[in-house]
Amino acid sequence: MTFKEIIDTPCGIRYCFDLLELQSGYARKYLLDSRMMTTAEEIVEAYASLDKFTSLLEREPSLIQNLQFRLQGLRNISNTLISLEEGSALDDIEFFEIKHLALLGDEVKQLFSKSEISNEWTTFDLDNIIRILDPDGLKIGTFYVYDSYSMEVRKLRRELENDPDNEDLRERLLNEEERIKRVLCNLLRPYATELTNLLHALAELDIVISKAIQRKKESFTIPTVGSSSSFEGMFHPEVKAILAQKGKVFQRISFSYQPGEPGIIIGANMGGKTVALKSLCLCQYLFQFGFAVPALKAEMVPAENIVFCFGDDQDQQKGLSSFAAEMLRIDRMISLVESGAKTLALVDEPARTTNPTEGSALVSSLLRILSNCPNLSLVLTTHYNVDSDARCWRVKGLVEDKEGSDRLIMDYSLTESSDNEVPHEALNIARKLGISSKWLEEATKILDTQ
Repeated sequence: MTFKEIIDTPCGIRYCFDLLELQSGYARKYLLDSRMMTTAEEIVEAYASLDKFTSLLEREPSLIQNLQFRLQGLRNISNTLISLEEGSALDDIEFFEIKHLALLGDEVKQLFSKSEISNEWTTFDLDNIIRILDPDGLKIGTFYVYDSYSMEVRKLRRELENDPDNEDLRERLLNEEERIKRVLCNLLRPYATELTNLLHALAELDIVISKAIQRKKESFTIPTVGSSSSFEGMFHPEVKAILAQKGKVFQRISFSYQPGEPGIIIGANMGGKTVALKSLCLCQYLFQFGFAVPALKAEMVPAENIVFCFGDDQDQQKGLSSFAAEMLRIDRMISLVESGAKTLALVDEPARTTNPTEGSALVSSLLRILSNCPNLSLVLTTHYNVDSDARCWRVKGLVEDKEGSDRLIMDYSLTESSDNEVPHEALNIARKLGISSKWLEEATKILDTQ
């Protein structure tokens, strides 16, 4: 799975992507094309790099600024490097691209020369490449068939200056320049892999610096990699930003789950269950693409597959209703689990579009058949009463205002519950919204008779 494939997942990952202060379009493409990490080893390695650059950002902000300034010049020359490796003849623009890349890599290497990260860049031997394309040692980021490449070029150019209309001289000069370019291609070809590695390393540098800046600005944390997942002070950055614009504060939540033990989040509508599930999904994607996560503290487990069933799954192209599309998606998730793949499944109010009796039965049975699956971490939200031994978390819901007034306020924090009965708070929430008292009084009469 690539980052591009999950960018529009409705968990808020695009918001975090757009927050990145990437300096080059190529780094943006490189990140979008990157594949999700699925092993603890590669995630730990990515986080070690992120932690290193976060420390560098705090100690040497001017170095980071200098690096970002130079990375603005990074361009995608992948096709040029492929042409070089395949033995194609390069034109002046392609030689310029290679020279520019080599000089950029050398500048970055020099900036790192006195830092703890210098060892990572000493592997790039760019001197020979620069000498080939910059024989006069001018370190100017342009390409030209220099006179110093050939005495014949120098001679023909002088003669052409004295006889500018001589087509024979012009053709001989052109042929000599093309011969030199073929020689340059042969000299550069052994460095094609080195140049490709440099291109990738510069893109990764742009990305990790942007991730470090995001971590610092947004107060994200680097999670530890463990055998279960837990979060302290988790928040959703996009929702937090929206609330901040309205002068409100996002209420952080704490939550935990583990493979083989399904978990459910229960509560009335508008209780924050969906935002909690979106936050879990967002954290998992950020984790497996090497970002810091929005929490005060976290421990997480890598998954091979992340399944997020959220919102209206109506598939207009296939003519499927919301219920049918949702059932098929959950069925595919069950097949993944049965195949043995390590899966994280986050399901938002399954079967909510059918009648409550059947909906409750579907959710209860789903929890039963997916219990004791060591390769599955399952968290689902519901406002149905379900028959299950799953670990249950309840949205605290309406509580008395701590300031001493008689009014009720919404507490979105999660607390473990010993039973799965959903609290009946719909009417109280409706009153808080100022809904017609006549309507609510009539609903209360009906409830009292049941």
